[in-house]
Amino acid sequence: MLGGGGIIKSAMTKRGFKHRRTEDQFSVRGEYTRNLQYVYSREYQTKGGLVVDLAYFSVDILGEKLVIGLYRENPTIENGIYVNASRALELQKFSAENVEREIDKLITPVRDRFK
Repeated sequence: MLGGGGIIKSAMTKRGFKHRRTEDQFSVRGEYTRNLQYVYSREYQTKGGLVVDLAYFSVDILGEKLVIGLYRENPTIENGIYVNASRALELQKFSAENVEREIDKLITPVRDRFK
């Protein structure tokens, strides 16, 4: 993605995330532009069950922002969504330090959940 993917890939690898799919599976056609979402995932086993984190990176071309999102769920239970949030970083401020800061704010540690 931006910067050859090195900044984002390094930040996500450091946090234990892996990229498992091709970009084509996450391409969405927009009214004005094509939106590419690059998704990383990681899984945890907790006392409350399996927790899956999906972190995605997308570019809002019109808004000139990198959008970083987190979807955290327990797929084994109904309504097992724990987090569905996103943050944006202006493309002019794209740097390793700023990406790390935004990821740290978004991807918080997993807290065990009991039913």
